[in-house]
Amino acid sequence: MSFPPHLPAPIYKFAADVKTALGSFFHKASEQTAGLRARIQQIAGKLADRLPPGKRRPVLIASIGVCGVFALIFVGSSLLAGNHEGRKPAAAPVMRQGLIPADDLFLPEEPDFVPGVLLEREQREKWTADDAAPLWQDPLKNGEEPWRNRIEKAVDEIMESVP
Repeated sequence: MSFPPHLPAPIYKFAADVKTALGSFFHKASEQTAGLRARIQQIAGKLADRLPPGKRRPVLIASIGVCGVFALIFVGSSLLAGNHEGRKPAAAPVMRQGLIPADDLFLPEEPDFVPGVLLEREQREKWTADDAAPLWQDPLKNGEEPWRNRIEKAVDEIMESVP
């Protein structure tokens, strides 16, 4: 990575020093972990040799899952078992009296205007003309012509839709 030429010389020197320091840090870290990495590969190789070739992948996936579950259990239990001794209980919120009347906060009860339900009623055997009067409309009150036109129109629509 090259730096722009208009930067002063101290910035060049600082950037070069940082680059050198970071490079040496990561080089030392990789050298220190090389032995550990080799030891882990050796142990993993011995374990893999003991398993049949068809069972290696399922065993690896299962062991990663078990380790993940144990990690979650450990983190969850450490969070739940935190230091509760030094903490003070949270103070209850302070409510000032008289700012909002209690009647404004709660709705009044609704009136019971629903009529009672008849769970069982005997069926009528005979209807009188007075009983049927609210439910009956005389079709010939305005003559038969409007009804005849509606029927003919419905029959024409049905006949037109027949192939």
